[in-house]
Amino acid sequence: MSVSRSNGTKILLPRSGPDQFWQLIHDHFAGEDSRKWKYLAMLALRENAGWPLDRIGNVFGHPKGHVTRCLARIKGELRKDFEASPEFLDLDDELSWEGLPEDDFGDGLDDVPPEPAHSELSSESLCS
Repeated sequence: MSVSRSNGTKILLPRSGPDQFWQLIHDHFAGEDSRKWKYLAMLALRENAGWPLDRIGNVFGHPKGHVTRCLARIKGELRKDFEASPEFLDLDDELSWEGLPEDDFGDGLDDVPPEPAHSELSSESLCS
């Protein structure tokens, strides 16, 4: 299987195992960005292991709503950088990213109670 970056560069995904896959993610997406790796870990727990949002939140010390926004953000970043068949990027209904504004991932998630506002936090620090 292969994916294409938004600039048209084709990347062949390995057939041999997860080590090569994660090396490709490192080389072509996350690099040394600890935030992206944290979000990828959240995504792997959700998508691959089926963990509930509140348990993922327990692991990372975040409320369920924050985890939801982080997952929406990393999925959006992956979609922005890579093109793939829709069946490889399934969304469950509760984490639908369509319609979310690019700079505010809290909108459109009506089932998640709002978190307290912190005026000293920037929008970039909301998903750290």
